[in-house]
Amino acid sequence: MLTRRTILQGIAAGAGTALGLGGSPLPLLASPSLTGVSKLPKRIIFFLQNQGFDPKTCIPTGVSGNCSLARHTLPEPIQPLEPYKERLHIINGLHGQHTSPSHSAFFGALGGYRGGDGVAPRGSTIDYELSKTLPETLLPHLCIGMDS
Repeated sequence: MLTRRTILQGIAAGAGTALGLGGSPLPLLASPSLTGVSKLPKRIIFFLQNQGFDPKTCIPTGVSGNCSLARHTLPEPIQPLEPYKERLHIINGLHGQHTSPSHSAFFGALGGYRGGDGVAPRGSTIDYELSKTLPETLLPHLCIGMDS
């Protein structure tokens, strides 16, 4: 079975090969000042889910409030994040009633304003503002979306 992950890895490897990077997209994403250094720049990643949410897909069993994830096992859908769980924050229970009357607020979900399909962002979003605090890279801010 061909998964989204496999397809995205193939696209990234193809781009790396086409640019003479030996099949690895990492040099594209590394900070110019860190080229040749083994330490990669910091990243902040936001995952948003609309159309309904099952907490079992990302909240470890037994977690009901603020706590460290160190002693918990991550659920299968987010197990690839296991090596990073000490730096992982799972925020659940937010509502976006002020950002959209329907299932998706689009950019508004990260900006706190009403969004919509085909509606340009009306202001900065938290992911954009945080990206300005990190060292500059070739792609300082990348937004990837997948539609239902």
